[in-house]
Amino acid sequence: MSKLEQLLEEFRQLPPIDVAEPSIFSIGSKGYYENPTTDILAFFCDSNGQHMLGAIVLKALLYCLPEEYHKLDHALAGPPEREVTTKTGKRIDLLVEGTNWVMLIENKIYHQQNNPFSDYENFVKEKQKTRFNSKAAIFVVLSPTGEKPPSGWHGISYPALISAIKVQLAEQFISQPINKWSLLLREFILHLESLMSQPSVNKATLNFVIKNLTAIKELQQTKQQAIDEYHHHLQAKLQNKLEQDVVIRLHNWDGYPALRFALSNWKDTDSDVVLFLSGEADITTFSIYVRLRNGLDERRADSLILNGLSAKRWLEGGKKIRGYSVKEAGMTEEEIVQFICARLLELDQLEQDNHLTTG
Repeated sequence: MSKLEQLLEEFRQLPPIDVAEPSIFSIGSKGYYENPTTDILAFFCDSNGQHMLGAIVLKALLYCLPEEYHKLDHALAGPPEREVTTKTGKRIDLLVEGTNWVMLIENKIYHQQNNPFSDYENFVKEKQKTRFNSKAAIFVVLSPTGEKPPSGWHGISYPALISAIKVQLAEQFISQPINKWSLLLREFILHLESLMSQPSVNKATLNFVIKNLTAIKELQQTKQQAIDEYHHHLQAKLQNKLEQDVVIRLHNWDGYPALRFALSNWKDTDSDVVLFLSGEADITTFSIYVRLRNGLDERRADSLILNGLSAKRWLEGGKKIRGYSVKEAGMTEEEIVQFICARLLELDQLEQDNHLTTG
């Protein structure tokens, strides 16, 4: 067994990499942003909010505290407040006020607990007579692990809060019709879970990659060289059969090579034939693209391209590109060349009929 074959065999023995389920909050995200996350939490903590989910998130939050808080009244004196400014100019992440209690929440993800907690406590003490009317004060630090907060504060871990919300949301799904807000809350939970989850690359895989970086680089270079040589090999065979110059381009679709072929005399067109090396065993995948212009429409293209053959067909690029896709099993190299030749000739007929060639 060669060194690279042994490397691949070792790789196959590694445990699979966990992939977190994507959510609407994670798609396109560049990372975690504390303020938007707290904004969303504040929105769902509002028992009178537009989400019409009642107090399910507020209940979940209270259930994460010691038992004495579980039966607190869920009615709020007003909407939760964000970035409440103290006398010294510090900002409290989230303030939630009930009829007989007031809760200050510091949301800490990926940050150490270095906030001026005593300043936040003084804010409540100073407001007791003028605003809170001696309401019970609850101080909470929300963090990844629920690590021990300063004296007088309660630590809640995000995993604990997520579990509590799931319980409340499950009851909501059973008792109430599903609406967009319950679905968005579920998406928010998925997003929080992805933030809290362990790295998707396990320790064994990480150690394997670090240990074999040189061999992996060699394997990547060998792969690229092999694909390039195969691409040029097919180009030469096609030119020999067609007795015309064939131009090639190499793209990657989801990490797999897409080998593109076109005739050099086609003028200003995106039309080409693609051999997609999808990694599927004994399956050869082809795509054909026709640029629709100068009166050429999909009906005319369909009358020539893969006529009589079963193929998937679609329009893309603002309906300016007609696409076709075919999968064939167990093709030899000669059959692959013959198939690409046939498609190039069909495309060439369309290009000539529409005076889209040069020379």
